[in-house]
Amino acid sequence: MRVMLTKDVANVGKAGDVKEVTDGYGRNFLLPRKLAVPARKGVEQEAKRLQDAATKRETKDRVAAQALADEIHNKTVVVRLKVGAEDKAFGSITNQDIATALKAQHRVEIDRHKIDIKEPIKTLGEHQVPLKLHRDVAAHVNVIVTQDR
Repeated sequence: MRVMLTKDVANVGKAGDVKEVTDGYGRNFLLPRKLAVPARKGVEQEAKRLQDAATKRETKDRVAAQALADEIHNKTVVVRLKVGAEDKAFGSITNQDIATALKAQHRVEIDRHKIDIKEPIKTLGEHQVPLKLHRDVAAHVNVIVTQDR
């Protein structure tokens, strides 16, 4: 079955691609979820239009992410962590805490999903946290974790 993808589909293709897929996959998954339409006459122009729109949107997103990266790269954020006796931490610093601190201290809003920490921070001191703003754009923020008794 030949279909034209209307949205990006993992392991299949990008929006606007005309692909050959198995009949069951197309009929039972792609078409009901409106991820694709059957490829008929005149689909090439629609595919071209979708690809141009996707390229334009991708370029706009990359430029916006690069501008944000230039603005916040190597900024320092101070976050407080409750610490008890013997420097035992109560709780941890998560990507949500870092996003809130960035908004409060630098007036920069970043989606918490773009803050790429593998596991929550549970120690005092300075940590460098990577930000994945776009597929091609990355930045770093310095996070200083201080005591809050």
